[in-house]
Amino acid sequence: MWTRVIENASPSRPCVPSRLLQALFGDSSARRRESRLRRARIAASTTALVLGLLPVGATEGAKIEFVTPKHLQTVLGESRIELAVTVPRDLTAVRIELRVDDAPLATLTAPPWVATWDAGTIGEAHTLEAVLHLSDGSQVRRAIRTSMLRVNYVEEVALVSLYAVVRSAAGDYVTDLVEKDFSIVENGRPQKIERFTTERKPLRVAIVLDNSLTMEEEEKLEHAQEAALKFLDVLGEGDEGMVVTFSDGVVVKQEPTANRQKLEAAILSAKPEGGTALYDAVWKTSRRLERLDGRRVLVLLSDGRDEASNGLEPGSLHTLNEALDRALRDEVIIFTIGVGNNLDSEPDFYGRTTLKAILQDMAGKTGGRAYFARGSARLKKAFEEVAEDLRHMYSLAYVSDDTRHDGAWREVRLMTGDPKLIVYTRKGYFGPAADASSTGTH
Repeated sequence: MWTRVIENASPSRPCVPSRLLQALFGDSSARRRESRLRRARIAASTTALVLGLLPVGATEGAKIEFVTPKHLQTVLGESRIELAVTVPRDLTAVRIELRVDDAPLATLTAPPWVATWDAGTIGEAHTLEAVLHLSDGSQVRRAIRTSMLRVNYVEEVALVSLYAVVRSAAGDYVTDLVEKDFSIVENGRPQKIERFTTERKPLRVAIVLDNSLTMEEEEKLEHAQEAALKFLDVLGEGDEGMVVTFSDGVVVKQEPTANRQKLEAAILSAKPEGGTALYDAVWKTSRRLERLDGRRVLVLLSDGRDEASNGLEPGSLHTLNEALDRALRDEVIIFTIGVGNNLDSEPDFYGRTTLKAILQDMAGKTGGRAYFARGSARLKKAFEEVAEDLRHMYSLAYVSDDTRHDGAWREVRLMTGDPKLIVYTRKGYFGPAADASSTGTH
């Protein structure tokens, strides 16, 4: 985690109102900050995506577009969302459902198709989605992503934290190692271990369940729910869990809580429907976990590739690389559980790799492990193995000797004196951004 000190900031558009400057910096310095902002360099995210989905059965010619905000636009404070709708003569628009970051915002039933929304004052990126419901029962979707407000800030990595599981060649847990048994290398240079403990750290775990329509086959979702309910036993005092499901979109069924009854109800509420927004689920859940202290863990279960329900396009707004990048930056450990008989042969949407390879890559790079259950009955065993990994973790930290602020990827290797032992931990981290210098942990 990095501590950031804001020096100046500038959105791409619109201009920052004075009242927002006051909210950000205080009344006494608003004018001075506004002057600095006018001189500041504009730095905004260059990644945005506009995605329109026309599901099977939707009438050709129907269309919905965002008039405002535009894609790539940075949005601050109270904002106006305006939509343009085109409907064939023989149909009518019944309603439009608006969602922001997968949370319901408004339902519009008549023109003008306008809603207001408080985007906050810190300039986060958001995903806006509009679903047009037509009189013949069909739907048309349109989604855009707004840009993050970039700031010039000062930061540095003070501590690099690693959570590790060590196993023997036979697969048994090794739990009797001490600090001197470990060594850390960053980008080929040895590092000094500053902290070491085998004490249990607080757990913040997200159970992320695929509830796409294919999970209805062989009662896969039902078996997954039963296994996930048992997995809740891993939560102890001071731990919190959350529940996320994904099909055409990503839904947070339960925000982080220590209340087991709420977690159980959220798990059981999932019903099979729609496509598979796999990468969006990882991206959005990682972003939510980033706000929490402790071990951030994402347990992902899926049976198929990232694909929309119509089979004609990807299911996610984000790519695999974006999802993995988000998890790494937010220090989230991903454990993946693949269910099905064809995971090692089913290609991803673009035919470049298999779902099994994708799940292994996510887990391996973030410090987790990938488990596979060919039959639904094996799901309980997979969840049990994840729980055991979480119970047998070492915690280490070191201060990097690399003082550069280039935002570059830094490869980390954690080793033991016994080459026969296998160490599972994350493969690296991103260094502090350019022109930064403050304190924090990572």
